Amino acid sequence: MTAFDAAADRQGRAGKGAGRGLGGRAIENIYPLTALQQGMLFHTELAAEPGMYWVQDGLLMEGELDLEALRRAWELMFDRHEVLRTTVVRDGVAEPLAVVSRSVPLPLRVLDLSHLDEASRRTEVDDYLTSDWEQGADFTAPTLARIAVIRLAADRHQLVWSYHHLLLDGWSAPIVIGELLQAYDAFRTGDAPRLPVRRPFRDFVAWFAAQDMDEARAYWRRRLAGITEPTSLGIERATGEQGPGESRVPLSADTAGAGLADFARRHRLTLNTVVQAAWAVVMGLYSGSDDVVFGVTSSGRDGRLDGVDSMVGMLLNTTPVRIRLDRDRPVAAWLAGLQEEQVRARQFEQTPLVTIAACSELPPGRALFDSLFVFENFPAQELETRQRDSVADGLRAGANYGREQANYPLSVTASSGRELTITFSYDRSKFEAEAMDRMAGHLARVLEAFTEDPARLLGDVSVMSVGEVEGLVRGGCGVELALPGVGGVHELIAARAVVSPDAVAVVVGGEVLTYGGLMVRANRLARHLVGLGVGAESVVGLCLERGVDLVVAVVGVWVAGAAYVSLDPEYPAGRLEFMLADSGADVLVGHRGVAGGLGLEGVVGAVVWLDD
Repeated sequence: MTAFDAAADRQGRAGKGAGRGLGGRAIENIYPLTALQQGMLFHTELAAEPGMYWVQDGLLMEGELDLEALRRAWELMFDRHEVLRTTVVRDGVAEPLAVVSRSVPLPLRVLDLSHLDEASRRTEVDDYLTSDWEQGADFTAPTLARIAVIRLAADRHQLVWSYHHLLLDGWSAPIVIGELLQAYDAFRTGDAPRLPVRRPFRDFVAWFAAQDMDEARAYWRRRLAGITEPTSLGIERATGEQGPGESRVPLSADTAGAGLADFARRHRLTLNTVVQAAWAVVMGLYSGSDDVVFGVTSSGRDGRLDGVDSMVGMLLNTTPVRIRLDRDRPVAAWLAGLQEEQVRARQFEQTPLVTIAACSELPPGRALFDSLFVFENFPAQELETRQRDSVADGLRAGANYGREQANYPLSVTASSGRELTITFSYDRSKFEAEAMDRMAGHLARVLEAFTEDPARLLGDVSVMSVGEVEGLVRGGCGVELALPGVGGVHELIAARAVVSPDAVAVVVGGEVLTYGGLMVRANRLARHLVGLGVGAESVVGLCLERGVDLVVAVVGVWVAGAAYVSLDPEYPAGRLEFMLADSGADVLVGHRGVAGGLGLEGVVGAVVWLDD
């Protein structure tokens, strides 16, 4: 029996009791879950498919491996970090509780596949990952983490560390791996590990529970005023597919490398702000709205609690971000204003999402957002441990696998390592791969447009490639549709929006509106007009500059069942006022910049300013 086999045999005997639950085990601490942890637990229980909030991290270790030293290093990690000895108790309690055991059997499994050929080894590793993913968290066990060491060859081992996301955030995971490799170094050479003291996660739980939420509620009521529905991208549809999908944003080498980072530094912006802003522009294009809301994750490590930067646990939180697209401001100035708002929001980033939702104007139970933006910017020294070049005696370890699944249909993840990468992770039952790849290309072009000319107006930023523009000029919208033989123009547009919501409907300069976005905006205007009494036999005056708003207004009036009279802003004010009075218009829809000086009192019953 080899040394590896002997160590593996000891691990097998030691791990036999790991899944028996808490029965009789000494308890170190019990405390409530944070609001985010409760949300993760809730969605895990509701999920129809396995893997919800289950995380798998892989580390490929090349060279001679001392399994006993690795086992001792993992035992030290479980001794040091209470979150690794934590499970969740739900039965018989008013709300779920985190239960920390004083010690737990190390949940380590050892597999030897070195006798198999390469294809068989790959199959066995894939089978283990799939089985572990489908099993997910075992809430009857004293820990919500599992470890596997898979021997691929005498000098190659695959480490798989999996855990429920409510234990650890993305900031904490590389801290644990870094400590693990340092401890392995020490045990391998016969030394005692020298690791820093870290504040326990329970201190964060206590600090969080003591926060006064009154000021936070007031802030979120102001911030979300007027938001009555989540921002829809307009390309969601039942695809008939299942499972997760992924699209990589095709950034140029310069943009992904130093280009975008240099742009952010020159304008005193964070890279997070720039990428977030670009995503807001894309959302505005697809939704047809200049006021968008999406979710963001924050690290929760803002320094208000001493030692929080190096704490291991689940500190992040998810909150909404509301961004208004001011198309008349230069890109750089608009980005600066956006960053100022984000700085103000940081002091309220730990507000539980359920509390924020209660402060909004959305109906109870309705989600504030359907897409999540994640910016990964872990401390450089900790991130480097994922690509550690050497450990001891020539052993090299580097991250080579990662998988996790969140609750949102679409997640946009930006990672700022050696170069910027942006990935769309989406639910294939709701989004088509072609549509997501196209959207990824649009995001890349917005980011490149930011860096090319930060002095240009935001409204002049184009998301379309030369090929897309040429296709539209040639009339190639790309989808054949058998339209009904009867019906109004707005009904034909609505039919096209149902079948091809992401097909381009309107192009004005660099501004593009899809059929889905057009109908979202037109229906919103129509509802507002109906609320003002507009309907059959009504006349609505339209005094707008040529552009997307004019198309939206025309379709919106038709949807409301009314007629419109077009008022050319170039005409003299007196002539426009006569035309309004002569037409018997009930309502004027206009741009304040071109119609704000008209004498409208006593001429129309109500005015709708679209630029407001």
